[in-house]
Amino acid sequence: MTQDPFPDTLARTAGPPALLVVSDSYLGPTLLSEIQPRDGMRLVTHDAGIAARAPADVDVTVGDVTAVDTLERAADVDAAVVSLRTDRETLLVTQLLRTRFDIGDVLVVLNDPEHRDTLSDVATVVVSGPETLSTELRRTISTAAEPHD
Repeated sequence: MTQDPFPDTLARTAGPPALLVVSDSYLGPTLLSEIQPRDGMRLVTHDAGIAARAPADVDVTVGDVTAVDTLERAADVDAAVVSLRTDRETLLVTQLLRTRFDIGDVLVVLNDPEHRDTLSDVATVVVSGPETLSTELRRTISTAAEPHD
């Protein structure tokens, strides 16, 4: 198994890494709320409700996530995470970030594990949404089952 290059990219930056999250679900704001410090953190979404859930110190752009001009407003980053409701949009946005904006490291959260090979060709790291959810659910259950003092 190869080493995951995404954390290496974030660790190599001179200051806090600038991270772009492109998301149309609550995963985007939730992910950004877990990262400290949030200097240089950006969220691009087409949903005003998702934008409202972003931490106050995150730069938010609301618009068509597949439009070059929307992405351009937030694309000066070290790495990106793309998590959209359709893998087709995820593929398009990932291709734009890698080719048009020269973002070398892009992690994608895909919805259908059968699309892994297609997205692996353009993304640096591919994780499956259901796998991620089940891993987190197992962690939560095992933590809850531990004896508490």
